[in-house]
Amino acid sequence: MNRHYALALCLCLLLIFAAGCEQTSIAEQEQIKSFQTLQASTPSATPPPSATPSSTPTPSPTPTLGPSSTPTQAPPPTPSPAPTVTPLPPTPTPNPALANFSLCTQTAGTADGGRFSARITTITTTLQPAFERVTIGLAVPGDSAPPHATARCLSASDDPGGAASGYSLLIDLDGWLHDDAFKATTISPTRALSGTTVLKRLTLRSDQKAVAGATLAFGLEQPLPYRLTLEQNPYRLILDVAKSGAIGPSNDMLSLPAPSGAKLDTPLFYVQGGDIWKVTDGSPRNLTKDSRAGKFGDVTALTVSTAAGRVAFCAIAPGADAGDRLATSGLWSMDLDGKGPQTLATQNPSCADPAFSPDGKTVAFTVDETGANPPRLSIWTVTSAGGDEQRLTSATDEWSRFGPQWIDDDRLVYAAAAEDGRSTLFVHSADDTERDIGADLVKGETYKSLGRPLVAPDGGAIAVEGLRVNKAGADLLLIAPDGAPMPNQRQIASGYWNQPLAWSADGMLYYLSTTCPSEVAQSYTVQARSLKSGDDRLVAAGTTLGGIGGFTGIGKGLAYVTLDRAPAGPRGPLDPAADSPSTLWFWDVGGSGARAKLASAQSAIGDLAP
Repeated sequence: MNRHYALALCLCLLLIFAAGCEQTSIAEQEQIKSFQTLQASTPSATPPPSATPSSTPTPSPTPTLGPSSTPTQAPPPTPSPAPTVTPLPPTPTPNPALANFSLCTQTAGTADGGRFSARITTITTTLQPAFERVTIGLAVPGDSAPPHATARCLSASDDPGGAASGYSLLIDLDGWLHDDAFKATTISPTRALSGTTVLKRLTLRSDQKAVAGATLAFGLEQPLPYRLTLEQNPYRLILDVAKSGAIGPSNDMLSLPAPSGAKLDTPLFYVQGGDIWKVTDGSPRNLTKDSRAGKFGDVTALTVSTAAGRVAFCAIAPGADAGDRLATSGLWSMDLDGKGPQTLATQNPSCADPAFSPDGKTVAFTVDETGANPPRLSIWTVTSAGGDEQRLTSATDEWSRFGPQWIDDDRLVYAAAAEDGRSTLFVHSADDTERDIGADLVKGETYKSLGRPLVAPDGGAIAVEGLRVNKAGADLLLIAPDGAPMPNQRQIASGYWNQPLAWSADGMLYYLSTTCPSEVAQSYTVQARSLKSGDDRLVAAGTTLGGIGGFTGIGKGLAYVTLDRAPAGPRGPLDPAADSPSTLWFWDVGGSGARAKLASAQSAIGDLAP
């Protein structure tokens, strides 16, 4: 009896030990659950045109995460319980009937198939348990190129021909010739759909003065995953729209608090509403509201140096319009509490992209000297104490230079673009030499242009977007200051658009990957890339109907901005809508995993700087 009891006791202890070995951290638990949320609710990649699509998960909303406390057993003294994320319900099993449904822009047929002749013969609706179907019959002459179409969903506010509210699902037939077959299409300009509840109406749009092109527009109350296919023999264009799977707030991990207690270790500065704000203990404070009267107008950009104890910023002249590219602006500075504003640069009529050198002694900035269109921009510097500005770049060559970033106290890297579409990166050194480090990246048929550089804190690496030649989107490249590829690093080329967000103090690069082009939703992942190993770690995953703004590394965490709205067009590049309500967040991603709101505003928050 005693032997059986002892054996049972040993087995229990082994089970307890095994369970303890499989515990995960708070941040890891949240990442895993958020990735499950993404799998259940994120638009899938655009399917290839096919009559028999492959299976993908069904989008569905996932409940918001919330904090709970889980006590941890340990020998005396017993530590305080650590907060953990409330477990999510099991992820729903994907519905095979909704395979390849997504909110991505989708193409049926060959996108560059040229112009074609066709007549719409029938439009029928079919109700399935999981989706509604519209089948559009096409009569295509034997000597015509095959038809092709592109489907995209967008907010009605971004659709010039859309309703006052809701969403539009557009099927663009750009190659449809306005010939006799087109004119023989007898459907009315606006047609009610029989029996459908998700699809509200159908409108045929075309420019009567054009030789080709038409759009079939469907009204929706909310954006729902869809699938567009083209069948042959006979030709039929089939649009399927899911009855469920709308994107909700719980799908956007970056907009969800997680667990409480996120606190800044250092002050954070940002621009909002034309003023500079400072957050220290969770309470934003306006630094320029009272001091700018009669001196300068709206602030458009800033940079901060703790070494100099100063904030340098670009501001337009009093009374000027910040939206006017030709408005006069200048470079100013003040102390970290907003006191003692003074001009730093007055020689030039404009100011943008200010950047402090690591030692805080010099400020680099971009100047538009001519006001020409397209702009001809140049890089200038001035000491942080003020004085004569110094031009660093040529005034006579073909390059427009912008976006300066310091590699060290003596070297700057910046982007450059020419009027003929060429693009590169230059490095300027203390001996007044300029080296083209981007030319090799844009040779051949891989990348047509480069984005703005983002330099690692130690100056040892540069992250930059490379816009693809043969397909839409951008890859993320990591290069050394001499332009050579970084060791142990591969290009980041998954999905649609990849872009650098921020560097951590220890050389970790945070970057954003957007799954596919969509004009209504952005399906994303935030990942951390190690400079030492080249390994990636999933940090966040989700889908948002709003926009994603700027990021900056601060302490062990990230500060970033989310927006209620995004500009019209495919989601991917960080291009905040200036008039969108916004929220500033801090995420202790390298520590406790806590994430909390720092501030909210009725317009965009920008230019974050610790």
